[in-house]
Amino acid sequence: MYVIKNTADGRYYRKLGAETHQYVGIENATPFSKWKKAKQKADILHAAISPIGEQINFEVKQHKFYVLKNRNDKGYMNHVSWNAPKKEAKIFATEEDAKREAIDLATAMAKVGVELSFKVEEL
Repeated sequence: MYVIKNTADGRYYRKLGAETHQYVGIENATPFSKWKKAKQKADILHAAISPIGEQINFEVKQHKFYVLKNRNDKGYMNHVSWNAPKKEAKIFATEEDAKREAIDLATAMAKVGVELSFKVEEL
Protein backbone atom coordinates (compact mmCIF):
# COMPACT_ATOMS: atom_id res chain seq x y z
CA MET A 1 0.00 0.00 0.00
CA TYR A 2 1.09 3.57 -0.63
CA VAL A 3 0.48 6.86 1.16
CA ILE A 4 1.17 10.50 0.29
CA LYS A 5 3.47 12.35 2.67
CA ASN A 6 3.55 16.14 2.99
CA THR A 7 7.28 16.84 3.22
CA ALA A 8 6.75 20.23 4.87
CA ASP A 9 5.27 18.85 8.08
CA GLY A 10 5.68 15.07 7.81
CA ARG A 11 1.93 14.44 7.88
CA TYR A 12 -0.06 12.29 5.47
CA TYR A 13 -2.91 12.91 3.04
CA ARG A 14 -6.39 11.79 4.06
CA LYS A 15 -9.32 12.07 1.69
CA LEU A 16 -12.46 13.39 3.37
CA GLY A 17 -14.75 13.92 0.39
CA ALA A 18 -14.77 14.59 -3.33
CA GLU A 19 -12.93 17.91 -3.01
CA THR A 20 -11.79 17.97 0.62
CA HIS A 21 -8.85 16.48 2.45
CA GLN A 22 -6.66 16.98 5.49
CA TYR A 23 -3.19 16.01 6.68
CA VAL A 24 -3.00 13.50 9.50
CA GLY A 25 -0.79 10.90 11.16
CA ILE A 26 0.00 7.66 9.35
CA GLU A 27 -2.74 5.79 11.26
CA ASN A 28 -5.45 7.86 9.50
CA ALA A 29 -3.83 8.25 6.08
CA THR A 30 -5.71 7.26 2.94
CA PRO A 31 -3.96 4.20 1.47
CA PHE A 32 -3.59 3.68 -2.27
CA SER A 33 -3.19 0.18 -3.66
CA LYS A 34 -1.15 1.36 -6.65
CA TRP A 35 1.90 3.61 -6.69
CA LYS A 36 0.82 5.26 -9.95
CA LYS A 37 -2.54 6.37 -8.53
CA ALA A 38 -0.87 7.78 -5.39
CA LYS A 39 1.71 9.61 -7.51
CA GLN A 40 -1.02 11.14 -9.70
CA LYS A 41 -2.83 12.43 -6.60
CA ALA A 42 0.43 13.78 -5.14
CA ASP A 43 1.07 15.65 -8.40
CA ILE A 44 -2.45 17.12 -8.30
CA LEU A 45 -1.95 18.27 -4.69
CA HIS A 46 1.37 19.87 -5.59
CA ALA A 47 -0.09 21.62 -8.65
CA ALA A 48 -2.95 23.02 -6.56
CA ILE A 49 -0.64 24.48 -3.92
CA SER A 50 2.25 25.73 -6.10
CA PRO A 51 0.43 28.73 -7.63
CA ILE A 52 -0.19 30.27 -4.21
CA GLY A 53 3.54 30.32 -3.49
CA GLU A 54 3.75 27.50 -1.01
CA GLN A 55 6.92 25.40 -1.25
CA ILE A 56 5.31 22.12 -0.24
CA ASN A 57 6.22 18.87 -1.87
CA PHE A 58 4.51 15.54 -1.64
CA GLU A 59 6.14 12.16 -1.87
CA VAL A 60 4.67 8.70 -2.20
CA LYS A 61 5.79 6.26 0.46
CA GLN A 62 5.18 2.55 0.70
CA HIS A 63 3.68 1.47 4.03
CA LYS A 64 2.39 -1.82 5.41
CA PHE A 65 -1.15 -1.70 6.75
CA TYR A 66 -2.96 -4.43 8.66
CA VAL A 67 -6.55 -5.67 9.02
CA LEU A 68 -8.25 -8.09 11.40
CA LYS A 69 -9.70 -11.25 9.88
CA ASN A 70 -12.41 -13.01 11.86
CA ARG A 71 -11.19 -16.56 12.61
CA ASN A 72 -14.74 -17.90 12.95
CA ASP A 73 -16.04 -16.39 9.72
CA LYS A 74 -14.83 -15.19 6.35
CA GLY A 75 -15.24 -11.54 7.20
CA TYR A 76 -13.08 -8.71 8.45
CA MET A 77 -13.48 -6.27 11.33
CA ASN A 78 -14.59 -2.72 10.57
CA HIS A 79 -16.20 0.03 12.66
CA VAL A 80 -19.65 -1.60 12.79
CA SER A 81 -19.18 -5.31 12.13
CA TRP A 82 -16.76 -8.21 12.44
CA ASN A 83 -17.79 -9.90 9.20
CA ALA A 84 -17.37 -7.09 6.67
CA PRO A 85 -15.77 -7.50 3.24
CA LYS A 86 -12.01 -6.92 3.13
CA LYS A 87 -12.35 -3.66 1.16
CA GLU A 88 -14.42 -2.21 4.04
CA ALA A 89 -12.13 -3.43 6.82
CA LYS A 90 -10.72 -1.06 9.39
CA ILE A 91 -7.02 -0.63 8.67
CA PHE A 92 -4.24 -0.30 11.20
CA ALA A 93 -0.93 1.48 10.65
CA THR A 94 1.06 -0.99 12.77
CA GLU A 95 0.82 -4.66 13.51
CA GLU A 96 0.94 -3.85 17.24
CA ASP A 97 -2.14 -1.61 16.95
CA ALA A 98 -4.01 -4.38 15.15
CA LYS A 99 -3.04 -6.98 17.77
CA ARG A 100 -4.06 -4.66 20.60
CA GLU A 101 -7.46 -4.03 18.98
CA ALA A 102 -7.98 -7.78 18.45
CA ILE A 103 -7.28 -8.51 22.12
CA ASP A 104 -9.43 -5.63 23.36
CA LEU A 105 -12.36 -6.61 21.15
CA ALA A 106 -12.14 -10.32 22.04
CA THR A 107 -11.98 -9.44 25.74
CA ALA A 108 -14.99 -7.12 25.53
CA MET A 109 -17.06 -9.67 23.63
CA ALA A 110 -16.12 -12.47 26.05
CA LYS A 111 -17.58 -10.38 28.88
CA VAL A 112 -20.99 -10.60 27.19
CA GLY A 113 -20.63 -14.30 26.36
CA VAL A 114 -19.55 -14.05 22.70
CA GLU A 115 -16.47 -15.98 21.65
CA LEU A 116 -14.64 -14.01 19.01
CA SER A 117 -11.07 -14.05 17.78
CA PHE A 118 -9.15 -12.38 14.99
CA LYS A 119 -5.88 -12.88 13.21
CA VAL A 120 -3.80 -9.99 11.95
CA GLU A 121 -3.43 -9.93 8.19
CA GLU A 122 -1.17 -7.64 6.15
CA LEU A 123 -2.80 -5.73 3.32
